[in-house]
Amino acid sequence: MIYLIARNQKESPKTRETSSLKTEGWSEKDLENYLSNHLHQFLGEDLMVIHQSRPFQPDVDLLALDREGDLWFFELKAQSSRPESILQVMRYSQAAADYRIDDWKEKYVTYREGDASRDLAVEFCERFTYSAPDAVQQWQDRIGRKHHLVIVADGADEEAEAAIQHWNRHGLDIQLWPYRIYHGAGESFQLEFPELYIGGRKIGRNPPVFFLLNTCRGRDAELTHEKWMVKHQAGMASHEPWIWKINRISTGSKVMLYANRIGVAYIGIATAEKRSEKLDTLNSAPIRYVKLKDFKKLIKPITINEIYGIAGQNYPVRATLRQLPDDIGERLWDLALKRI
Repeated sequence: MIYLIARNQKESPKTRETSSLKTEGWSEKDLENYLSNHLHQFLGEDLMVIHQSRPFQPDVDLLALDREGDLWFFELKAQSSRPESILQVMRYSQAAADYRIDDWKEKYVTYREGDASRDLAVEFCERFTYSAPDAVQQWQDRIGRKHHLVIVADGADEEAEAAIQHWNRHGLDIQLWPYRIYHGAGESFQLEFPELYIGGRKIGRNPPVFFLLNTCRGRDAELTHEKWMVKHQAGMASHEPWIWKINRISTGSKVMLYANRIGVAYIGIATAEKRSEKLDTLNSAPIRYVKLKDFKKLIKPITINEIYGIAGQNYPVRATLRQLPDDIGERLWDLALKRI
C-alpha cells in the first residue's frame, strides 16, 4: 500500500488510488510483450527470456532461464490471481518435464523469429559468462532440469494464496509476483513490483537486507521463544517495546536466528505476513512475528567465533534484532547456505 503524506504533517495519510491494465488501455498481452522486452530492467540481469506465448499454442506466457540453468515459468493475469491460474502454470511445467536441450533450443529459435543459427546453450554461456572449454556441453545436459513457477497478477484472492502456501509446504517452487498499477501523468502510468524470491535465492535489482534475530536463550531457560519460532517457522520478538522491531524486517529480507552460546542455528526469507498475538505458552506476553519461508536448520551452527571472524572481534550480536552490513550479511548467509 502506498500512502500520500502531506508535508505539513497536519493531514491524515491518504491511500494512493490504484488503477488497472484495462483502465490504462492495456491488455494482458500488452503486459506480456512489455515484460518480454524489459524483464531484465525489473529483475536485473539474472534472467534470460527464451520464449513467449504464441496464439493458439499451449505455451506459458514467458519462459526464462537463470544463471543456474533453472527454468522460470511466468503466467500473467490482468486481474487478481485465482486457484485456476496455479493449476494452469503447473500444467505447463508438467508438460515440459521430459524436454531436453533440443526442445528448448526449438522454442528459443521461435522466440528469436525463426533464426536457426541461434544456439541456446552457446548464448546461455555467453550471457552468464561461462567460459570453460567444455561449458557449452556441460550446460546442455543441465538446462531446464529444475522449474520455478511464478504467477504475475494484480493481487490474489485468499484461496489462491492458500493454494500457493500449500504447494510451497510440499516442496513446489511457486510464487505470486503481484503488481499494482497507479495513474500516471500524460502518456504514462506507474507499475509497482515487489522483489522476487524463490528457493532462498533472490531474483531482483535491489540488494538483499540481512538481519540477525536473537532467540532469547540468554533469558529464557526453557527455550520457549526459540521452540515457538522453530515450530511456526517465524521470527518473533516479545514484550514492549522490542516486539515492534519485527516491523523493520521487510519482505524478502534474509533472517538468521541467533541462539546465545550456540550461534546462528536457523535461517529463512521474510514473507509479507506479520502478526501480533498473545500466547499462553509465553505467559500471555504480547508477541509480534514475521513468517519465514525456506526455513532451514543449519546442520552445524555458525559459532560466535566464526561470526567474529567475519564481522570483527566483539561484534554485537545479542541485541533483539540487528540489521547487518551488506558485506557481513552476505558472507554469513553464504556460509549458512553451505550448512543446510
